[in-house]
Amino acid sequence: MVNKSPAAAQTLQFEVTNYIVSSEWLPVEDEDGHVLGVQKREGNAVFTNRENAKYSFVGAFDVPYGRDGIANGYTKLDFADGSVIMLAWTSALPWVDGQLPSNKGQGTIIKGTGRFEGIRGTSVFSGRQLKPASQDPKFTAVANVTLTYTLP
Repeated sequence: MVNKSPAAAQTLQFEVTNYIVSSEWLPVEDEDGHVLGVQKREGNAVFTNRENAKYSFVGAFDVPYGRDGIANGYTKLDFADGSVIMLAWTSALPWVDGQLPSNKGQGTIIKGTGRFEGIRGTSVFSGRQLKPASQDPKFTAVANVTLTYTLP
């Protein structure tokens, strides 16, 4: 019988610049300013190893005016060789009056294809909107992400 040792965990770090391609916000009507919404964002992920991937996410958010909100969704990273990493995530949306929106969260890798087939792992991230909506109607944002993973 061959004894296989578990694969050592690896990390990938990247920065994502992304923008809204579609968004829907609906009032909850329980209090002024409380909204639920869905959003699709796209952009580019640049890894510390100089690799790039097309980035997209779909997510839902619950933001009560004047209090912290929450968001959850799915992210897809499409690499030039056709490989894909998919993540499910949750994020805190802290309320800071008068400042640009930010987020901080964590996720789980749910799927990999190509060279990432069988990938397992987690992510941690933080991000922020770059400019006020009046200056950037696409709400461009940047996020820093660390994936910790194993491959079979």
